Amino acid sequence: MTADSERSEVVVEGYKKHKLAHSALHRIHQLINGFEHERAADLRLARIGITIIILLLGVAAYFFFGSDSLTIS
Repeated sequence: MTADSERSEVVVEGYKKHKLAHSALHRIHQLINGFEHERAADLRLARIGITIIILLLGVAAYFFFGSDSLTIS
């Protein structure tokens, strides 16, 4: 009888370890997916920021080079 109870304890402990490992793996996958979503959002915001900077530089260059020359006499 003691062999059966010892085996049952081993099986229960194995199940608990397996369940804990599965839960940890699931949490790790959730974290990785969260990081990937944040990275995609950061990339999108960086593209928008670069576009705005290029537009501002274009407008500044237009006003700088397109303005009438002033001559000081």
